[in-house]
Amino acid sequence: MSKGSRHAPRKDDHIFYSLQPDSQFASKTTWLECVELVHNALPEIDLSQVSLTSEFLGFKLRAPLLIAGMTGGTNLAKKLNKMFAMAAEELGVALGVGSQRVALEAPEVMETFSIVREVAVSVPVIANIGASQLVEGLSSDTMGVLVDMVDADAIAVHLNPLQEALQIEGEAKYAGLIKQLELLVKQSPVPVIVKETGAGVSREVAEILATMGIYGVDVGGAGGTSFARIEGARALAKGDRMLLRLSEDFAEWGIPTAASIIEVRNASGKLAIVATGGLRNGIDAAKALRLGADTCGFAYPVLRAAFEGGYEGVLNYVRRVMEGLRRALFLTGARNIGEIRRVPVVIGGKLREWVEFRGLKLP
Repeated sequence: MSKGSRHAPRKDDHIFYSLQPDSQFASKTTWLECVELVHNALPEIDLSQVSLTSEFLGFKLRAPLLIAGMTGGTNLAKKLNKMFAMAAEELGVALGVGSQRVALEAPEVMETFSIVREVAVSVPVIANIGASQLVEGLSSDTMGVLVDMVDADAIAVHLNPLQEALQIEGEAKYAGLIKQLELLVKQSPVPVIVKETGAGVSREVAEILATMGIYGVDVGGAGGTSFARIEGARALAKGDRMLLRLSEDFAEWGIPTAASIIEVRNASGKLAIVATGGLRNGIDAAKALRLGADTCGFAYPVLRAAFEGGYEGVLNYVRRVMEGLRRALFLTGARNIGEIRRVPVVIGGKLREWVEFRGLKLP
C-alpha cells in the first residue's frame, strides 16, 4: 500500500456520504430565502438582450459560475473530474478541483486531477490545498507541483476547521496559518483564493485576508452540505460514539451563505467573492450576486446530477442554472451582471436581523 492510498477510502466516503439526504443542514438555511429581488413588470429589455458574461481570473466566462472543487485521488474521482471539466469547457464556466494533498503523497493519482486540464482547456481552473497542510509548510517546489498538476490559474486554500475538529483523521492545526498564508501569496505563481467549506467567513476574518493581497474569498457558507453531519456518519460507521455525538452537536454550526457574502463584502470592496454553500438554482445565484458576490459556485447539486444523469445530467443542470440566472436578470430589468448588483432588493427575516446587529451595509 502506498503512503497516500490511505486517503482513498476517505475521499470516496465524502462523495457517497455527501449524496445522502441527511448530509445537508437540517434547520439552518442559506438565508437566501430572506432576500427578495423586486420584480420589474416593465423591464424595457428583451430576454435575448440579457448578457451573463463576466470576468474571473482574467478569463471571460459565459456566466459567473463555478463548478466548485469537490474531489480527486480515486478512480471514481477521476471520472467525476473529467465529467465536470467537460461541462465547464462546453458551457464556458470556471472549475475547481478537490484537495490535492493525496496526489502529493501518492503521485500515481495525479492523473485524477490533471485530467481536468486535458479537457477544460479554455476556462480557469483552480488548484486546491488544505490549511493544515499549509501550516506544515509548503516549499515553492511543492507549490509548483500543485499548480502544474492542473495547469492552474489560481490556487485555493481551503479552511475547514470545523470538519478537521470532528474528523476521525482530522488535523486541526491552524496555529501560524496567517503567516503561512502571507508567505504563500508572496511565493505563489498564481493568484490565491481562500475558501471555507460550509461554515462561512466573517467580516473579521475577511479583513485579515484582505491585507494579504489574496485574490478572493470563497465564502463556503452554511445552509448546504454539512460536513459535520458527514463526519458524524463516518464516525458512526467506525464506531466512534464521541465524535458522532460531537458532530450532532455542531451539525448546524456556521454563518449562513447570504450573511457571509455581506460580511466579506463589508470587509473589502476589492476582494473577488465566490458564493458557495447551498446555492441550488439561477435565482439563488442572482440573489448572491446582488448581495455582493462576483461568482457563484455549485458543488452538491452538480455531484448529484452526475450520479443521476451522467455527463448529460451535469450539463443540463448547469444550463438550467444559467438560464434561471438569465431570467432573473430579465425579470429585474438588468441587462448584465453589473446591473443586477444595483436592482432593488428587500431583506427580511433572520438575515435582516443579522445585518442590523452586525452593523453591516448592503452593497
